[in-house]
Amino acid sequence: MLFLALYFILFVVLVFQGTQIAGEVKTPLGTLPEEVGQEPVAATRWGILLILVGIFGCMVGLLGFRFPGLAAIRPALMGLGLGVLALFGLWVIFLGRKPEFMGKAAVADDHGHGHH
Repeated sequence: MLFLALYFILFVVLVFQGTQIAGEVKTPLGTLPEEVGQEPVAATRWGILLILVGIFGCMVGLLGFRFPGLAAIRPALMGLGLGVLALFGLWVIFLGRKPEFMGKAAVADDHGHGHH
């Protein structure tokens, strides 16, 4: 029973995360500075992939209650879902954001403190 709960939580999280990452490209929430925003094409592709894997996992999970053959592949699908989530996490942390520093550098105060 715990497996089923974790299974459905995983795939619902994938759907929501995919919706968020794809939606952030079209209508940014403004919570991130522009310098560290996601690359739009890659973010959209990741969003679509996460949504599709999440919906597929949910559908197979639900249909597994009716068809025992589909219930038997739930563990493999959970492994796939965890793998996709791990790859997405690695992309977000290491590859997705390319800082582009714009503007001029801050100038240090001559006296070392901000009072004039």
